[in-house]
Amino acid sequence: MSWLCSMSRPPHPLRRRRPRHVRFLDMPFGQLHQAEVIRLIVEQSAGPYRYIVTPNAYDVVSAHDQPKRLLPIYQAAWLSVCDSRIVRALARLERNILPLVTGSDLVARLLATLNDQDRAQPPKRILVVGPSSAVGPMLHGVYPNVPLEVLPAPYGLAQSAALRREVARTCMEREWDIALLCVGCPAQALIAQQLGELGRKAGIALCVGASIDFLVGKRSRAPLWLQRLGLEWAYRLACEPARLWRRYLVESPRIFRIFMATRALRGR
Repeated sequence: MSWLCSMSRPPHPLRRRRPRHVRFLDMPFGQLHQAEVIRLIVEQSAGPYRYIVTPNAYDVVSAHDQPKRLLPIYQAAWLSVCDSRIVRALARLERNILPLVTGSDLVARLLATLNDQDRAQPPKRILVVGPSSAVGPMLHGVYPNVPLEVLPAPYGLAQSAALRREVARTCMEREWDIALLCVGCPAQALIAQQLGELGRKAGIALCVGASIDFLVGKRSRAPLWLQRLGLEWAYRLACEPARLWRRYLVESPRIFRIFMATRALRGR
């Protein structure tokens, strides 16, 4: 049964006409592949405000660490796509097939699609939240036909509600059809929610972490053969051990405990 069908109360406004999802680890995961996700983003970006999350193992762990604060944000997303081979593999054990749609690949393909779109159509305006202003010219060089604005974000967003609200208010003042929130978990999901609370009328916000860093070469992706083996996390850990050791070696592995706990609850 889909996540929508499992809810007895009327749908939240942001969930209306929501694509089909399944529930796994107390979170919704969409059933759309990358091309379908991009098509929906392009088609629906002029509609009422919505946001998209791309949960990986760390997102799942973070949401379960703060279930009252973070789980409702992921559950209220218009679209939630699986950004983790580990999550997808665990879902298979429950006979749930989750298409893998990584945030990095999604953003790259989305911007390429918008860059090549029919010039007779009004171009989609993109707001990139997070990177330094130096990223703007780099993106314009690769995607010259996409109207792009870069909004740098301060450090400490995860710990400061005041900073997050300041960023959200600045986003409200800008004109955009698609906002790429590249400020990490859980700050980007919290800002996506705040945009709705502040009364954003239209547009789609995507929570896509370090996707822009990969596009402009600030960080490197693992070789394809490592990605296919599900070892991109090991490559990133080797490249940035001081920053990522705790996330990949301490926090993210707790997803296995969450999986076993939720499985035991269903058994009882």
